[in-house]
Parts: sequence; structure tokens; C-alpha cells
Amino acid sequence: MRRASVAARSGRAFFQKYVVPAIEFICAFGGQVFLYTGNVGRVHANGVLGVGVSPASNLTTNLPQSTITSYDKVFIENLKGNTPWVRLTSRRMLDESAGNKLALFMYVNLAAPPLTTAPEGTIQTGLTISVVQNSATMGQYADYMNISDYALGTAIDPTLEALGVQMSYRLAQIINMLIQNTADSASAIDPLVDVLSKDATTPLEVVDVTAAAQSLAGVNALPIQDGRYFGVMHPFTAGDILTDKSNNSMVDVLKRSAQGQEQLRELPAPDGDALTVLDWGGVTFFQSTFVHKTPNYDAGTGTALRTYVVGRDGIIGVSFGAKDHTEIGNGDWRNLQVWIRRLTEPTGYDPSRMIGGFASYNSMYVCTLPPDPVARIRYIDAVSAIA
Repeated sequence: MRRASVAARSGRAFFQKYVVPAIEFICAFGGQVFLYTGNVGRVHANGVLGVGVSPASNLTTNLPQSTITSYDKVFIENLKGNTPWVRLTSRRMLDESAGNKLALFMYVNLAAPPLTTAPEGTIQTGLTISVVQNSATMGQYADYMNISDYALGTAIDPTLEALGVQMSYRLAQIINMLIQNTADSASAIDPLVDVLSKDATTPLEVVDVTAAAQSLAGVNALPIQDGRYFGVMHPFTAGDILTDKSNNSMVDVLKRSAQGQEQLRELPAPDGDALTVLDWGGVTFFQSTFVHKTPNYDAGTGTALRTYVVGRDGIIGVSFGAKDHTEIGNGDWRNLQVWIRRLTEPTGYDPSRMIGGFASYNSMYVCTLPPDPVARIRYIDAVSAIA
């Protein structure tokens, strides 16, 4: 009997140490095990076989609350280009009740004086000065978006304010295009405007920026601010300059000093649209995709991107001075304030107050070149190596 008892204990220990883990492993994968090892094994195996994973009795198909969509109230920002063109203009204001045209006047320089002495004691004929002028007719640009009170009350985001942002960007693009188109027309007046343009295989280099600035200085064009001309450059063109590693390139020059190396580590526009790393050759650049593009440039397959360098009064922008119209400011869409109104009372036009609000603008603006055959603008067309 004692021998039988010892054998039973040994068999139970063996079963628990080796057989049970194997059965549990198999049952965990849904397997079925039939093992006959006497009374001891049979009792334990019956308990273990209940460990197998069975299908869930409740799924998303019968629990509709588990398939509800959660909506993020913070919308992904849509992509917008920088709108810096107003900063390249000399700004004028047309007063209220002063007509719809602004006439610009300019004296013509006197002819170079002759190197002859005046006759003694003789009063000569007085010189005559000439004045030239041109005029710019004010244009009106207005648009709006409104929204139903139902949509305004049920939308998960601040919809009305979002509409205002989109309208600001729309107006800024209009002003940008007006100024850019005016700048592009300067070459029809002065052939020196685009004389620095490149061929289809040569990207813009930093020496071209210096040449444009000195070309303006050569016709006595004044800087816009702090002794510097202003310019607009496409991001691809900026990349061409910053990736140029040839001798005397910008990278080659800047790498020679600790301050220059620090500049190269920064993004081209860390503070918005100002290309601080390309503050070069007497020109302060703004980065923008709003530049003239010429496909199949110079009989090639590439698209040329235009880089602009402008002096004082190179482009003159005229806005309407009345306070009840949208003001342009510096043209940056981030700062441009349009009208955003939430309507709270019924009106004769909307007795049931079905319109919940609107975003709109109404601005008057015109852009022109000065009355001068000598342009204060230089631009350079070049195909970028970046796509």
C-alpha cells in the first residue's frame, strides 16, 4: 500500500510538472486534447480542457456604439503661399471724395550742363524744367461667403472664423497678383529690366543677385529701406543658391566664419517669409511661390522662375483711405483683417434669420509704375534644379 501511495504521488507530480503545461499550451490555441492517464490524469485533464479560447459572443456588428466616428475639431491647416509683394511697393493713399484716379508727377532731370563759362555781366535765358505724369485708376475688389444658422450652430469647428482666414488669403492673392503683374510689365518700358536672365541650363547664382543690385545702383535707383533693395524669390531658387558649393558661392563664403555657419543651419525663412540667410549684396529677399513662371523656357523643357529686385518707387501701390473699407496694410494674409460678422437679429432681408453669419472683404486698390522710362526694377528668369 505504501508503495502504491508513493507511486501515485510520483505520477501526480510528473503529470502536473510536464503533462499539464503541454495540455494548457495546446488548449490555448483552441485545440482539443484527449488523454487517458488513469484516474489522476483524467480528473485534471477535464479541468484543463476548459481553458481553450472560445469566439466572443458580442462584436461590433451588434454593438453600434463601438463604431461611432470621433471628429477632430482642430482642422489640418491648408497650404498657403507667402504674400509679401506689398512690401516691395511705395505706398500711396487715395483720399475719400477725391475722384477715382491718382495722378503721379515727376520732374525730368535737366540736361547735363555745358562746360562753358557764363558771359560776364550778362543775364542769360532761364532754363525750363519738364514734368511728366501718369495716372492710375482705382479698382474695387469685393467678395463674400455666408453660412446658414443651422450649419454655424452644428459645425464642430469655429467655422465663421475659418471662413475669415480663407477670405483674407483670397484678397491677399489678388493684391499680390496686381503688384506682380505690374512688375512684370516693366521690361516693356526699359530693356535693362530683364537683361540678366539666364539660359535654360544655368540656375540663379549669388553673383546674379549682386549684379541686379549694382545694375539698379548704376541708374541711381534708391534703396527701399535701411540702404537695401527688396526682392522676391521662389523657394526653389533660394534652394539653388543655398546648395551651390562652387568657389565664392554663398555657402563657400559663409562657411568661413562661425556666424556664417550658424546662418547656414537656419531654415531660409525661420520667421515667416523673410529670407534672412539670403540677405545678400544689398538686397533683402522675401520668399514666395507667387512669382512669374515661364514654361518651356528658352526653347527647353524646364520652367523658369522669376527673381525680382526692386528699388524705391519701382512699384507704386495705391489704396483707398476710407475707414469703412478693408485696409491692405503690409499685404501679409496673416495680418489682413476682413469683416467677420455673426448675425443675431432678423432683418427685412432675412426675417427668419436663416443666415448665421458671413465673412467678406471690400477693398479698392491699384498698382502702377512711375512715370519714368528708367525702371527701378530688375528681374532674372532662371530654371531651377529643384522640383
